[in-house]
Amino acid sequence: MKTEHALHDEITRILETKEMKTLKGKDFLAIEDVSMHQAFMLYHLAERLKEMHARKMNIPLLLHAKNIALLFEKPSTRTRVSFDNGIALLGGHSAFIDKANTQMGRGEDWKDTAHTLNQYCDAIMARVFPHKEIEAFAKYADIPIINGLTDEDHPCQILSDYFTIREHFGKLAGLTLLYVGNADNITDSLLVGGAMLGVNVWAATPKSFPVSKRYLTNAQRLAHKTGAEIKVFHTIPTKEELKHVNVVYTDEWESMHMHLDKEKIRPTFHSFQLNDRLLNQCAKNVRAMHCLPAIKNEEITEKVMYGKRSLIWTQAKNRMYVQMALLSAILQ
Repeated sequence: MKTEHALHDEITRILETKEMKTLKGKDFLAIEDVSMHQAFMLYHLAERLKEMHARKMNIPLLLHAKNIALLFEKPSTRTRVSFDNGIALLGGHSAFIDKANTQMGRGEDWKDTAHTLNQYCDAIMARVFPHKEIEAFAKYADIPIINGLTDEDHPCQILSDYFTIREHFGKLAGLTLLYVGNADNITDSLLVGGAMLGVNVWAATPKSFPVSKRYLTNAQRLAHKTGAEIKVFHTIPTKEELKHVNVVYTDEWESMHMHLDKEKIRPTFHSFQLNDRLLNQCAKNVRAMHCLPAIKNEEITEKVMYGKRSLIWTQAKNRMYVQMALLSAILQ
């Protein structure tokens, strides 16, 4: 077992690699803002930070004297707490900003807010509705901007989800992930992230709730380079196809930015539920994932959420370590 000193040295060497050096000062607005090689270096760093935390070692203060604004337009549990605690573990300071309780709530625009926060902070993590809002921050702020979620993309979630899959299975290339349910920002980000990392990603969604054509085209382009298989279904795949599925992933049927009639859509989505019947048809080593929050016994059964095949709670835990690695690389 490696000593604390040895792990500190490893972390230093990881941050000195070319892949990590080129992330310094960069924005992270979409999953593609890191390359496959950068993602794997971030995973190496996250592994060591997680080990040190688990063993109650002194984690290097990689964010010493760094101030990071955490700006929220949308409600949050995991994003807020994982960033807040992760920054603290690395010796940094986070400032929680609720859009409604700032001058933005009275009409101050994103440009002025970006210029203002630029004077106080070393980076901004923003969780907003339209993707154009985070792009406006990136345009007008000189400091790095990190996407904590927009209506189009959830890159921190997806980057850490693939870390969790890799941690559990020991690899990513050649695995097959099946997403079932409503196509949303999670689905689209999973397609692009999986294609980039060599994971086969299949999306099974109702025909009336399809994946984004733009994200699908992008995923197919990346898959051509990595050999990943991208498939779209409008029903659950056949029993023969399901035998190849290693991970089944779902999300709420109604994302925060959607306004759907639950009673009307329930019959449409009923057959796309993540339950034991579906998992039993997949590969023997299959695992279930959900980005949370979940509506129990709607898109996923409570039995699956708390069952032996669930990676959901590890998935939530790992958000912190991957984000710690990302911040350390961007703000080194």
